[in-house]
Amino acid sequence: MPEDGYLYVDPRHVRIDTEDVHFAGTMRVEAEVDMADAIDLDRAVAHGAATQAALGSTESLDVRRAKALGELARTQTALDLHTTGARTTAMTDDGDGLPVAREVVLHAHFDAGFAGDATVFGPTGRLAEGQRLVLLDQVKSWCADTRTKVTIKPVIDLNTHLKTDAYEVPDRIREHVILRDRTCVFPRCTRPARGCDVDHVIPYDPDAEAEGRPQPGPTQTDNLACLCRSHHRLKTHSAWRYEMVAPGVFEWTSPHGYRYRRDHTGTTTIDSPDPPGLPGIPRPRRP
Repeated sequence: MPEDGYLYVDPRHVRIDTEDVHFAGTMRVEAEVDMADAIDLDRAVAHGAATQAALGSTESLDVRRAKALGELARTQTALDLHTTGARTTAMTDDGDGLPVAREVVLHAHFDAGFAGDATVFGPTGRLAEGQRLVLLDQVKSWCADTRTKVTIKPVIDLNTHLKTDAYEVPDRIREHVILRDRTCVFPRCTRPARGCDVDHVIPYDPDAEAEGRPQPGPTQTDNLACLCRSHHRLKTHSAWRYEMVAPGVFEWTSPHGYRYRRDHTGTTTIDSPDPPGLPGIPRPRRP
């Protein structure tokens, strides 16, 4: 602590607002860094922008500087490892002596059709992260980077019925439920399904097999739903109840007897709205 008695607070920070996405697919980055780091970063971004121009880019300086910052995020660590001679088993060689950049996973979904033997994708799709729209041209530009790792997963038919005798949900069934539900299925919750628990709508009974009874809550796609941790606990420890009336369509009953229908398009009230004085639908706590 300084002699004058005032506590020094270090102002350095980096904030990336991943919740606020511009329609152009951009996010806001704000930072307070050490002066030397700021000068180094400015020079590196300026150099990257100038390199793009020298290679024929006709984009504006601001756009080239933004792209240069992205390039630093993908390659700077790899360059440092290469110059020091350090290698790790988690990284593989790209053929130029440099390890690949760190991996960022995005799940993009596009409608597709066929024109002869060729697969034709629609111009817009959906990112599972945050339920955001994404342009096919954006994905093409991301994949054009030589250090981008692209994984193609098999198409999952959401009309199929999958099941297992175990309580634990296998990855294949979990992915099916995530793609079907898209978000937590509690009324008006928008938490992305990929960060949710997969809940047995009718609880699984671990003693059923030993006692010779049929399993009341089997692990199968028509008895599983995505619930964020907060609403999963609410369903388990309160009087809220729900049932699946069709694949991906759920009807909830509140402790006061009011009913709501939830599907991938949103929430509708089956009965009249909750009267004044009754608590509203609880929202999940932010992590």
